Amino acid sequence: MATFTSGAVDGNSAFKNFPQGNVGCRTAEYTVTAALAGSDIIQMCDVFAGETVVGVMLTTTDLDTNGSPAIVLDVGYGGAANSLIDGSTIGQAGGTASSFAIGNATHGSSASAPVNFTSDDTIDVTVATAPGTGATSGTVTMYLFVI
Repeated sequence: MATFTSGAVDGNSAFKNFPQGNVGCRTAEYTVTAALAGSDIIQMCDVFAGETVVGVMLTTTDLDTNGSPAIVLDVGYGGAANSLIDGSTIGQAGGTASSFAIGNATHGSSASAPVNFTSDDTIDVTVATAPGTGATSGTVTMYLFVI
């Protein structure tokens, strides 16, 4: 297991939230340069005390090149690693997962948003199930919606 960070976390380049409850969006991209392994954590976006996460969208390229791909991704924070998106298979062929209900589907959401933060943290992607054959290049992109 390894912990990686996106440029948004490394550079602390997050936006400052807007007044009166307006929603802002933080965007972070992590470039995969070596195959991901089970239990790897990618710290994607900072979230600060006093903020409320109202949702997240995660987009990936194909992260598992095996003929029978196995990779499963979770999105969460601190001690709640799968609280925003649980059990997403988007890394098996590339795609998008969201914590928002879209139509009648929640796309891997466990529907825990909104989440109020009382201390600083990061929103993380966890490799819940290792890839059959991990891709050695690709991207993981997060759109974090915060008040």
